[in-house]
Amino acid sequence: MGPLLSLTTALLVTTTPPGACYIPSDQTAGWKRVELPEGTPALVAPVGIEQFRSGERALLQEKDPPHTYYGASKPHAGRMEYNFLIPKGTFRLDVDFLESLDGAKVDVTAYVGARPYPLLSGRRRFGTNLVLDWDVRDVSSVVVSVHHHLREEPVVRHWEVSREVYPSQEETLLASFRAGRSLYYRHPGGRRIELCGNPNQLLLLSRWPEGEPVAVTLTRAGAAAP
Repeated sequence: MGPLLSLTTALLVTTTPPGACYIPSDQTAGWKRVELPEGTPALVAPVGIEQFRSGERALLQEKDPPHTYYGASKPHAGRMEYNFLIPKGTFRLDVDFLESLDGAKVDVTAYVGARPYPLLSGRRRFGTNLVLDWDVRDVSSVVVSVHHHLREEPVVRHWEVSREVYPSQEETLLASFRAGRSLYYRHPGGRRIELCGNPNQLLLLSRWPEGEPVAVTLTRAGAAAP
């Protein structure tokens, strides 16, 4: 099997639901909760919709989370340092600057406690975005150093952290989202969605849910109307 066919097959596996599909009773925007049907424990909303299941892992991608970026300092002329505190479980940090780095040399060091792990050393970078990932466990902070010299001082505009979480185990998760054997999803509104069984689909969140989820019931897709 060639690489292209392998990639195509992988995409089909992750985007084609192999299980039964259901129509939720409430198709309005907002957070919903549905009890997982018997025989379909891996129920999911369509790709691109924020969601998680009770007791299971999800990928949390937070943009501009508070208490993460702790500002810039200027240790030497022509050099800026940007300091980030990294939430537990994070494996990737995206940093967006206001203007292009324009070929400036960049050093990046991740820390586990006081132990340094260099991620970049003297690499010239162009564009406004830095994508930093690592496979070191328990990274607690990251320092980005930009040697801008005759260039304008770079200004951080946005930052995003990606981490694996078990929402049901997080203290920040509201009690209203802690029921067992449930799928929680954030309906975007404006269209009808179906929920289908797909154990291969990644569960994604961009923020912790807020408010009170609306409980919905399910009708098997394709079932005859009563």
